[in-house]
Parts: sequence; structure tokens; C-alpha cells
Amino acid sequence: MPIFLHSRLPAAAAVCLNILLSFTSVHADMDPRFKIDPQALASAKNDTISHKAPKKHSRSPGRQSDLKPDKGVVYTVKPGDHVYKILRRDYGLSTSEASQFMAEIRRANNMSDFELIKAGRKIVIPPVRRGSDGVQIQPHVSSAAHSGPESDTLAKQTFKLESPVAAISEQEAVTGIRTMWNRLIPSTELQQKPLVLQTPTFSFSLGPERYHLFGRMDGGRIVVDPNGSIPALVKTLIENKDSSVRIVSEEPPRTRRFMASLLNAAGFYSVEEDFSMDFGVDPKLTLQFDFKVEKTADSLINQDVDLVNSSRSSLTPVLGEFLKKEGFSLYEPFASFKPSVQTGSRAIYSISSKKQTDVIDSLLTAFSVSPEPNRRVDVFTPENNGFSLSVKSERYFERGGQRYVVTSFDGDPINYTLFRILETKGYKVVILEASDDFRKISEKLISRMKIKGAFAQHVLLKDGVAGYALQMSGFKLEDAMLPGGGVFLTDRAMDRVVRDLFIENGFNIYNR
Repeated sequence: MPIFLHSRLPAAAAVCLNILLSFTSVHADMDPRFKIDPQALASAKNDTISHKAPKKHSRSPGRQSDLKPDKGVVYTVKPGDHVYKILRRDYGLSTSEASQFMAEIRRANNMSDFELIKAGRKIVIPPVRRGSDGVQIQPHVSSAAHSGPESDTLAKQTFKLESPVAAISEQEAVTGIRTMWNRLIPSTELQQKPLVLQTPTFSFSLGPERYHLFGRMDGGRIVVDPNGSIPALVKTLIENKDSSVRIVSEEPPRTRRFMASLLNAAGFYSVEEDFSMDFGVDPKLTLQFDFKVEKTADSLINQDVDLVNSSRSSLTPVLGEFLKKEGFSLYEPFASFKPSVQTGSRAIYSISSKKQTDVIDSLLTAFSVSPEPNRRVDVFTPENNGFSLSVKSERYFERGGQRYVVTSFDGDPINYTLFRILETKGYKVVILEASDDFRKISEKLISRMKIKGAFAQHVLLKDGVAGYALQMSGFKLEDAMLPGGGVFLTDRAMDRVVRDLFIENGFNIYNR
């Protein structure tokens, strides 16, 4: 008589157990590939039916059975796992955040070397959350158990800990991913139907209201078993009878982990995790994504590459449009754009002129200084020496109670000496040479004005949540007398995307 298995699997598993036990006792010559270990099946059944709390043990270093997290979770290490990968994939921490969390992981697990973590080992992951102010961790430190530099480091960390599960419901997660999935893999009529298996011996159906189905590239289907409730016997039955089916046992609210499992089960040509790419050299725009997907071997040639993010913050619209024009498709099923909030004035002066006087005037404008051109400055006066001697400066200005003179060296040693005499009279003299460019002029000027800053390729924008960074060469200056406390000076050309990205993040750009 046929056996009917439905979504109430514990009872069905018990029926299968009794029938299989009686069947194997009669047919001793059964093909060994299909023999079932009754103890293993019974164990799976008991695990499904009851959820008994694990026994508690006193903690002692180095024993896996003694793990007892205060408020965290016990994680079973999988093949290919590393602590950094776990924290970034499952908890959304950046590389720097994960690095700061390493000492807390070591403390919670009494371990000293992460390289010794093997698949199957259980480790404690203290709770982590991402709040409105980013990921924060406040490790628990016992004064009796810890002292010295490591405890000081832990105590100074500024992170809070909470549950790793994202603040999103299972239905919201499935709905968001399904919308994205239907664009990645347009579903066929077969993929939209419930999973049903028919053989002369049994009939099997999977309840679509509990087990969500997603399409695969080869026309097959992915079955989502969020709570791991499908027994091993039934999984084997499904995969043996329909080789196009893949079963994913992940919780949809853990969006990044769930997304990774779906993408890896979809049969794409290539799936790369933690993908980043650079555009330009100086300025250099770096974009980071959770996943890069190439559906076929020709995806790169055909400009058919998909980029996927699983976070709750979307990439800025400026970058979204930029990626679209570059031939990339961006998917962010859970994200909403959160515009940046400007704190204080941030100014960028883009100085493109090569003429020295134009560069000087642009720099002084950035410093909120109004120079006086071609002013004659006295070296000697009649009342002091009985004769007068003055020199012409290209730019004269005063700032913070100091007098400044800017001049060009024409090769005449007498003129050079006269300007050096001015320094003995309290003037701050900036002498420029004909070969001095934007960088050299700026260095001489800010050095004499004692403004803090240096030329380098600075990271001006960095959003670890939205996943982008922008670097550009120039002078990042800080000074209480500067507008807003600081300005950025550069001679690098900015294209529209870079300019719009700065403006979108609250920068004011001035072209000189």
C-alpha cells in the first residue's frame, strides 16, 4: 500500500521507521545503498520531536562540552569557516570591527590560536547587534578572571552586544529575496508548482506554505528548510528522486547567510563573496558588495554581471546610476537609502590653474584671507636709519596677528637677501621658485602659516554599511581659524560621479 508523507514529518518519520524495520528484517538481501541505520533515524526523529535543553556543566578550559555562553550562541564550525568570515557573514561586522572583537572571542572560548579551529568544533559567539550608530560591542570582563593589557583593551572597546538575528521577519525576508530572485532567474511553470514526487511505492508532497521554493538555473528548484525540520531520510529521498532539487537549511531573517546559501545552490557559473572593485586611480572609488554573480561563462563579455547586497542600507543613488551605466545590475532586496547628515562645514577646493599667482590666490581664499597684491614693504625706514628701502611683494596679508609676504625668487641674490632681512623684522616670508607647482606652493604656504596637514591620498568618504570609499590626493588641513575647522585642497580633476558623491555627502566644492 502506498505511503503518503506530508508536512507533519515527525509522525511520518515514525511510520517510515516501523515499516522500514519490518521490511529490512524480511529482505536481508536489500541493496546496501538503501539500508537505513535505525538508530540514526530514531535519533533524527527524537531531535525533531523534542527540544530538551542541553545539560549544563561547570566550565573548564579546552573542553567543548563545557561551553556556556552568558547571552551568546554556540556556533558549530563548518568546513572553510574562519572567525573573521563568521563575524562578517553572519553578523555583518566589517574587517576592522571583527579584528577588535577577536579578544572577546578568545576570552569566551578559552582559546589562543584561531588557526586550530577545525570543522565540527563548537565556539561561543557573544551576541552582536547593528544599531543606528553601527555595530557596537561591550564585552563582559570579570575583574577576578582578567587583568593586565588584554583586559584593558577589552574594557576600552566601544561596541555593544546583542542578538545576531536581523530585525526582519521571515516573511519579509522571503518576499524581498523572491522579488530579486524572479529577476535573476525568471521562474518557469514547473518551478511555480508545489514539489510532488510520485513512484509506484509512495507519494510525497511538500507544503509550500512552510517550505519556500526558489528556481535554479537548470530549471530545478531550491527547497528552503528554515528550521532544519526535514529529517535526513526525507532529504535523501527527495534528492535521490529529483536530482535537480537542492535543500537549503538556513533562516531567512539571517539575510546574508540565507542569501549565500541560495546563491550557491542556484547553479550559477560563479558566485564571489565579499567582492570589491576600484574605479579610477586618483580619485579612486572603491565599491564593496556582499556577492558578485556571473550567471554564465559569458557574463563578463556580455556585461551581464549581478551585484548583490544583503544589508538594510542601500548604496547611494549616485553610485546606483553609475553601476547601471557600467553594465552592472545591483540587487538590494532589504535596503532603503539613508541620506547622510552633514555635521559642520566641509569644503573641498579644486584648484586646476597652473599659474602661480592663481594658485596662491585660491589657497588664500580657502584660508579666508584677502591678500593685498603688489604691496611695497619697508625694509628700512628714514626715522630709524636716515634712509628708506622697500621691496615689492606679490601678495601681502595678515592672519592671526602675523604678517605674511609672498614673493617669487628671480635669481637676483640681492633681492633674496632683502626678503631674508624682512624675516628678521617679524615678517613670515614665502619665497617661490619658478618650478613650484600646486603641491610645492601649498607646502611652503601651510608650513609658514603653521597649519596642520600634509599631502597624501586621503580617504575622504567611507561608508562601511553602504559599502563604498573614495580616496583622493591633496592636503587635508585642520586649523581652528579655517572655515569649519578644516578644508581639503586638491589639484585632481573630478568627474561628475565623484563630484555628485561629495555633494550627496554634504561637501561643498569650490572650483578655482
